Amino acid sequence: MNEAKIKSLCWRLTIGLELLTAVLAVPTAVLFIVIAGVYSFERSLLVVLGATIALFTSYIVPTIRFLRLKKLLTNTNPDFFQSLSLEEKQKIKLTLLKFPKHNLGYFLTQWSFGIPLAAFVTFQFFTPTLAEYLPYIILPILIYPVLGVSHFFLSELMISEVLITPELKDLPLNADMIPKVGIYARIFFTMSAVFSMTLTALGYLLLAEVTKFVQIQNAEVTLVLMAAFITINIFVLTSLFVKAMRFNTIQMANRYKSLASGDLSESVPIISTDELGHGSISLNSFITSIRKITSVVIEESDKVNSDAKVIATQTQGLTQAMMEQASSSEEMSAGVEEMSASIRSTAFGAKKQNDITKEAKNLVIDMESSIVSIHDLMNLTETETKQMEGETKLGQSALHSTLVAMSDIESSVENTSNVIQVIGEISDKIGLLSLNASIEAARAGDAGRGFAVVASEISKLGEQTLSNTKRILEAVSKASSSTKSGRLAVSNTEKTFTQIGKSVHTTIELIKQSSEMTKQQLELVKHVKENIEKLTMSAMEIEQNTNEQASTSEELAKSIATITEGTEYLNQFVSDIDKLCSALSNKASNLRQTIDFFKI
Repeated sequence: MNEAKIKSLCWRLTIGLELLTAVLAVPTAVLFIVIAGVYSFERSLLVVLGATIALFTSYIVPTIRFLRLKKLLTNTNPDFFQSLSLEEKQKIKLTLLKFPKHNLGYFLTQWSFGIPLAAFVTFQFFTPTLAEYLPYIILPILIYPVLGVSHFFLSELMISEVLITPELKDLPLNADMIPKVGIYARIFFTMSAVFSMTLTALGYLLLAEVTKFVQIQNAEVTLVLMAAFITINIFVLTSLFVKAMRFNTIQMANRYKSLASGDLSESVPIISTDELGHGSISLNSFITSIRKITSVVIEESDKVNSDAKVIATQTQGLTQAMMEQASSSEEMSAGVEEMSASIRSTAFGAKKQNDITKEAKNLVIDMESSIVSIHDLMNLTETETKQMEGETKLGQSALHSTLVAMSDIESSVENTSNVIQVIGEISDKIGLLSLNASIEAARAGDAGRGFAVVASEISKLGEQTLSNTKRILEAVSKASSSTKSGRLAVSNTEKTFTQIGKSVHTTIELIKQSSEMTKQQLELVKHVKENIEKLTMSAMEIEQNTNEQASTSEELAKSIATITEGTEYLNQFVSDIDKLCSALSNKASNLRQTIDFFKI
């Protein structure tokens, strides 16, 4: 409050309290003293004089109250009030709430000094009788309750003008800090004041009349006057009580009306110390809590709405990624199926290669046996050279058989060469297959690392097979050359057999050379046999590895199928999340629209 309003409030409160005293209490008190003491007209004037002197003399107490109230209200000046701490502000507000109760001290001091002073001034002019003195003693019982209650309600009404100012209205207070003067106590003391004045005044007069303690003149008029003054006091008292209750109730009702319309911006001023005042604290605490909850709900609903939109955006991207992943999984599955088919084809080729190498091994064994036979035959020819002349025909037949056998050997060697070339072509295909498998394993990423190792091993085996095939081919080529040479030699032998007799020495030498050549052929056949055995083992390993690769590719295909199913499920799950985010965003928007009903 500014300085002008502070002075205005102090004057209005002081004048209002003194009007209650001078207009209501003093006339009632004087009338009671005059009637109850059966004062004469002259002495009645002295009673009025004494009361007037005492009234003006006792104004020192209202002056002190005026100055203290002004000092207290000066602290509520906005410029000064804002510089205070929260505890200091709460202390000022608490002092204002306690003022109506503390004002009773000023009232008691003023009347406790004023009544004896009025009696003292009055009795300076004459010596009172017991009947004239007794009303002064009974006067506090008549006046104090009514005047105390009326002062309390008027002070509370005036101070409420300060408590509803913006500086003090929203200032929080703990309910335990505020002294409580409940509605029950207010009604009780109000009714007690009314009955106290009525019973004291009329009861004393009736008792005096009955006991003839005093002789009241014109009793009917006297009782009517007393009843009129008592009625005025009761009316003023109850009006103040109702006005105080009504002002507080209107404040609460207006606030409830605002709350019903969702307005949380205002709080209820604490203007009394009764249940309504204490209820205002609870209501303000409730409003503050609703404000916080509403602010949190608004903030969280905005966050939920924003997060739901972000999640929806991300789930859309995730859905696209899942679709791409599903497509990649399908492509990978198709690639694995093709690779499995290729591996199965490789396994079939490896099995066929194994069969061919076994057949080649058997042919080499047969060739070895033939060469051994040739070698034995050459030895026999060498030992029986001397008998060659007599057995020419038999020798010619033997040479013809030898020529046929050499042709067979040559055919076998050529077949062996063809078989080895087939093995070489298979090795090339294995190399290409391992290269394709490595490429597919690289495309498969982490899932194809194991298969990449297998493909590398197959490549190595293919290279070894190709190397061994070249060596065998070289050996077979030599064997073929040797076989051709042998066949040519036998053919020449047959042509020149008629000259055996003349060329025995030459024939013996040729037979020796043939024997050496057969020994070499045996060595070559032995090497070919060993290489073919190695080739057979390699073919068996290739067949075993390709079978394992086929099993691995089938398991990989199953895994990819499982991944594809999981991707489809995850895609459906992400779609559900997308729908849920959309629903959550709608609910957050609805919640925000609902909570916007409250104005904070």
